[in-house]
Amino acid sequence: MSLRVLSAALAFGIGLVGLGVGSTAAVAADPAVPVQVAIAVPITVPESAGGLISADALTQYTSPLGTLTRQLDAVEGRPVVLGIDPRIIVSIRILGTAAPASATSWLARLEAAPNESFPLTYADSDITLATQAGSTSVIQPTGFDFAIDPALFTAPIGTATPTATVTPTAVPTTTATPATPVVPPLPSSDDLQSWTYSVTGIAWPLESTVTAADLPVISSSGFSTVILSSENLDRTPGSGATADLAGIRTVVSDATASSSFRSAVQSFTTTDWQANVAAMSTAIAAAGQGQSASAATVVMTLDRIALGGGTRLAETIAAVQGNPQVRVVGFADLLGVDTVPASVIDLPHAPDQLALMRQLLDARAAEDQFAAIAEDPLAITSARRLELLALQSSGWRSNAAGWPVVVSQDLTASTELRSAVQVASTGDFNFLAAAAPLPIAVANNLDQPVTVYVTVRPDTGLLTVAESRVELEIAPNSQASAMIPAQAVSNGVVSVTVSLSSETGVPIGEASRARINVQAGWETPVVVIIASLVVAVFGGGLVRNILRLRKAAAAKGPGA
Repeated sequence: MSLRVLSAALAFGIGLVGLGVGSTAAVAADPAVPVQVAIAVPITVPESAGGLISADALTQYTSPLGTLTRQLDAVEGRPVVLGIDPRIIVSIRILGTAAPASATSWLARLEAAPNESFPLTYADSDITLATQAGSTSVIQPTGFDFAIDPALFTAPIGTATPTATVTPTAVPTTTATPATPVVPPLPSSDDLQSWTYSVTGIAWPLESTVTAADLPVISSSGFSTVILSSENLDRTPGSGATADLAGIRTVVSDATASSSFRSAVQSFTTTDWQANVAAMSTAIAAAGQGQSASAATVVMTLDRIALGGGTRLAETIAAVQGNPQVRVVGFADLLGVDTVPASVIDLPHAPDQLALMRQLLDARAAEDQFAAIAEDPLAITSARRLELLALQSSGWRSNAAGWPVVVSQDLTASTELRSAVQVASTGDFNFLAAAAPLPIAVANNLDQPVTVYVTVRPDTGLLTVAESRVELEIAPNSQASAMIPAQAVSNGVVSVTVSLSSETGVPIGEASRARINVQAGWETPVVVIIASLVVAVFGGGLVRNILRLRKAAAAKGPGA
């Protein structure tokens, strides 16, 4: 029986009988030295499709029983490292004076907490879901300017604070005197994301979802360290809690110890909690005993499921601290030790998940091309990027039925967005001149101006178009017509294709078809007819006058 296992179990008042722990290392860790344990806890919110968290949701999450409040209550000041979702910070700050009081207080508490911390990807996005679907980088926000409302960073007019005034003959009365409201300055996108993290450059993919092909993308995206589960790695026996994956430092989360840790946190009854804590103690001891370093280190992580009521995170952390065979350490201690080479055991995402993610990536690529026609493309693409990251949120892993639904809704929204600028209904019309412009109406349903290029291509030579592309600027939520110079060659009906494109030639919207009734030179016979009528009228009048004069002369006789 391992002395470390027995000591750990006795620390929690539970005897372990008949437990044997084998060691594969040539030189086992010293049992007299406490096992170093590092704990990583994500600070996240439940999955949602919104790129920013609404004020109502923030009010709920930061209420006394809200998930963010429970998380912070459990970890504040305890020796655990926090992986913080930047979406929470940005969503509170961007509300300015409209931010719920509970949310701003919560954020102040988080900022003052002494815990080590590092940033998760925005919305705690599932990094490898995108890289395995074809993304060549870890997707990050491109900015928040589109959502910054200056009105939320201006002091309200007429703000007053009651103050007491006392007169010699009257009881104290309350009068209103102006107060100086606390108004945050208008932030930039960088200001919204700014935070004093103790550690940066850490990527924390969703557990057991990494392949070897993901690592170069993660590294090239600016991450120097990655947290991986021991189930996702092939390591030399006796390896500790760090590894080297082709130059990327890896913090190795022990799968068995982490599983017991999570079970203890989610325990409903005291009996279950005690049993899970004992299992966690055993797993820590076994993992430490199997290491060859003089001081063994074990890393445990909490999963991405938002804490519900009745969780025992604080109690479980306290139990780890109270174990005499354990010394709790931070990530700073781990990142400075030597690493041992290891390799990845490929654990890719399911094919159906990757297929949906590819559709999302394709839709965003098409949106980026579409947005080039807008006066401010980032106002379109930045918002859609945040929504994409929200759809990648690791929390969707626990909502497998809901994720395809929100993906389908997003793809529909993408199609509608890219249809916001299109050729208006053309129908059939007549071309009744030898040369004249064709009016092509284009609708812009966006809330900003766009510039498109209109092209008309006749199917036959009955009609020729002088300019292949005509530039057209369209005001927000309006229509405008491009005047396409055209010339009739012969009479007949000709079909034309009307299409839109960006300045670089990227097609915009769907091409439209129209039928044009060409009546080449119709004005010549009309002029001849009119001239003939004029000649006939004047000629008839002249003849009538001559006949009238002759008749009058005959009536007077020869001698008249």
